[in-house]
Amino acid sequence: MPFWKTLKAIINTQYLKKLNTVEIGDKFELKSLGIIKKMIEEEQLGHLTEHIRIFQKKEYFSSLRKKNIKFDLTIEVWPPGANRYVLLYIIECKDFDKRVPVNKIEDFHSKILQVAGVNVKGIFISNSPLQEGGFNLAESTGMMVIEGESCEDYKIILHRKSRQTEPHAIPLITDTIDRSIIDEGSKHIERLIDKKILSSFQIISRDNRISFGIDKLSKEDIEKISKDELDKIDPKILTNAHTLSTKKLIEYLKNEYKVSICDINDASILGSCDYNNNTIGLNTLIRNTNRELFILAHEFGHYTLHQRLSIGQTLYNSFNDFELNFKTGKHDLNNPRQWIEWQANYFAASLTLPKAQFLAHLWKCQDQLNKSRGTIFLDDQYQNIKDFNEITKRLAYLFNVSKTSIIYRLKEMELINNQSSLKSIGQVIEDYKDELFI
Repeated sequence: MPFWKTLKAIINTQYLKKLNTVEIGDKFELKSLGIIKKMIEEEQLGHLTEHIRIFQKKEYFSSLRKKNIKFDLTIEVWPPGANRYVLLYIIECKDFDKRVPVNKIEDFHSKILQVAGVNVKGIFISNSPLQEGGFNLAESTGMMVIEGESCEDYKIILHRKSRQTEPHAIPLITDTIDRSIIDEGSKHIERLIDKKILSSFQIISRDNRISFGIDKLSKEDIEKISKDELDKIDPKILTNAHTLSTKKLIEYLKNEYKVSICDINDASILGSCDYNNNTIGLNTLIRNTNRELFILAHEFGHYTLHQRLSIGQTLYNSFNDFELNFKTGKHDLNNPRQWIEWQANYFAASLTLPKAQFLAHLWKCQDQLNKSRGTIFLDDQYQNIKDFNEITKRLAYLFNVSKTSIIYRLKEMELINNQSSLKSIGQVIEDYKDELFI
């Protein structure tokens, strides 16, 4: 079969079938707001209902902008006979795939001051952590910040209480405080709302989040993410025999993400990713070698998958690195560092060695060597060892990666039947892990 038809056939097989996504219900924002709304409504008892008014997407007039500003969710507290509310909760919920930039917090705070009047409690919910500047601004203004790792898993990471604040109270935005207009009845309603919101979330310190913002992505999840990136880099990579080049990936990072590439001269560091400065570092020793592309893709994996990490470098370094389980031939994933590095490696393999293209080129090599297509049989016979080395060498040249990266991909795709009594494939990878793992 001609190579082009082979590739097209593979694309239509199980290797690149469209992933079936699990139904996750409502979007993150709607689910988050719905939970808060339900919490408050469940506490409304007869005579309190008329004093607690909950709105989704309500507009409030800004005299500065001379137009209305819409908020995701607002809760108004109205005393009996009042002609306006005396306490207002403004809640915004944003879905970010990167750290929340400071300008988003600045914008939220500015909008609150423009429309709210007095006695406002601002609550900002996001599925990603705030950049340092945004965190500091939220903290200094009295804003409450809630981070949700999924639509049903939230943590309060910022809950500032002054000495005058009650134990179960959400602080007021600093520039809006005027408690003189809040009577005892309104205070009762405020305590009810605050306590219900706070009791529904886990209050923990900024640096003590157990999951550290790591999404437990599956291989299928990462394959889908890498495929989406390849579609944007060059659609022909997934439909023709094109392969990804270092130059093309660098240009894509620059144009799409404004990421710049910088040199690393420390021999102990092959690559680095700096989210705050939008840079990826590459060791000068690997530039223009067959290791450069994979390591660049690995750091791109960190940039793409780990923007929401909340683990410091010191804590990260305290965890053990990859540990090979020689019984299974796989790397155990027992701590955050191992999860983070495995995800970045698998992303790099998926990006530089897409399944369909990889399999098509493997078959082509096997045809040229008069070998059966598919799984490679490896034992201690000289000819089989020679063929294995030749196949990995050719694939490494075609995709401009190291032989170890090829062996890693073959193993991940279960394309090696290793019957060798001398050394397992896992041990082969372990021997060269410094070439592959960063």
